[in-house]
Amino acid sequence: MPPEKRSSLVVSSLPLGAPAPGVSLQAWLYQSLREAVLGGRLPAGAKLPSTRALADHYTMARGTVQAAYQQLLSEGYLQSRVGSGTHVSEVLPDTTLHAGYVQRKVVPNVEPQRAPPSTPWVERLSAIRPVFGRRAVTPGSRPFFPHRGDVSAFPVDLWRKLHIQQLRSSRLPSLLDSDPSGLPALREAIAGYLAIARGVQVSAERILVLSSVQQGLDLCLRLLVPEGEQVWLEDPAYPGARQLMQVSGCSWVNVPVDEHGLRVEDGMRLAPKARLAYVTPSRQMPLGGEMSPARRLELLRWATQSGAYIVEDDYDSEYRFIAKPIPALRSLPAADSSVILAGTFSKLMFPSIRLAYLVLPPQLVDSFTRALALMARHANSLSQEVMATFIEEGHFDRHVRRMRKLYASRADALAEAAHRHWRGLIDVPPIRAGLDIACRLHVADEAAAYAALLEQGVDALPLSAYCHAPRPPGLVIGFAPYEEKAIFESAQVVRRVLEGLPGR
Repeated sequence: MPPEKRSSLVVSSLPLGAPAPGVSLQAWLYQSLREAVLGGRLPAGAKLPSTRALADHYTMARGTVQAAYQQLLSEGYLQSRVGSGTHVSEVLPDTTLHAGYVQRKVVPNVEPQRAPPSTPWVERLSAIRPVFGRRAVTPGSRPFFPHRGDVSAFPVDLWRKLHIQQLRSSRLPSLLDSDPSGLPALREAIAGYLAIARGVQVSAERILVLSSVQQGLDLCLRLLVPEGEQVWLEDPAYPGARQLMQVSGCSWVNVPVDEHGLRVEDGMRLAPKARLAYVTPSRQMPLGGEMSPARRLELLRWATQSGAYIVEDDYDSEYRFIAKPIPALRSLPAADSSVILAGTFSKLMFPSIRLAYLVLPPQLVDSFTRALALMARHANSLSQEVMATFIEEGHFDRHVRRMRKLYASRADALAEAAHRHWRGLIDVPPIRAGLDIACRLHVADEAAAYAALLEQGVDALPLSAYCHAPRPPGLVIGFAPYEEKAIFESAQVVRRVLEGLPGR
């Protein structure tokens, strides 16, 4: 997040101590602020108070504060922007000095530091860099970052109105704890939506509301896969799923994907006794294809015969541009006892809504509900109430249809921009659905291309970030949050960068 978007520092929350005898106020203020920066009490990007506010707080002349700020600015510890104030620099002038200072600093009256915990879970966790929080990305600011919708097109005024209605005194019970499996009204609304949009006929009692698909997959791994047992994972695959499997202690098997979806016969050859398979059959993540009917039946047959479960991540399925969305794998009659359907509102609404759901086989409902109650109590009750109303009153259906049309026009814009500017550089396949598209890159060094594009403000992700087995160089390019003008302008930047790479 840019520094100007972070909350301002509250002066009283950073006591600087008293000046030492014989030290000028300017020298004391400069040294105290510098040590606060180096010690981490003033983190990178933190906004400092105005010179007037700081002077009033410490009862000193404003010129004294200005002089101390100016010295810190000149040394690179602070940076100033017109209209946004003074902030701690994102990159300090001497990181070696910073590290040395922190090591030497003595803090009195503090308990001795304890060693960090050491358990198999912690040790496995320390070996990964979570894909979430990689950096804060504002949709629309860094083309062509994938997997994001256009939050600026969301009906915020309507959402605010529904929240206000829910906060009337007669409805205040929604602020209390609720059923760990989810509010009945929302589960009924989800069941109705799934019947119409995904072809899934299921009772509300089989639906579990939670905060994310990631949380749902974590539950599945904890409850269904003993440590060391095998799990099928698509290759390429959603990186968040791979990382969860890595820390869970299961033994995941990378099963290749082709134009027909997960290669079930390869999975049965590599791990015939796997306890679970994680798949994205309606729109493969990240390649974008659909699992063929024959593969779906083959996958269900394997799960039934082996007693395994299938986690169907219904990723990006609703945004299909060429025809009606493909029915979910869970809609097939043979799927009732073996398929766990996972869906989220983060892509359809906005990421921070943090509402998702699992559709569970009947034998798993009780254990999953108990586990969720123990681990997380329940998802946000107020958001659940508002989401239920949003669906019941028809706003959700209208919003999805409107966004599908908007994203289709932007997919067309990307295809046109690629035709004009990327011939011989990037092959963009037909875009049938989703928020992004995996493209073939005609540059030998994918990593060098990604780094060069990133330096020029283009944030498409390398395809290798999703893959286990080597694949030809590629990029996963997002288009949904970007207006057509931005798509065409950024396409020209991409062309200039790639044409300038050595050995293209």
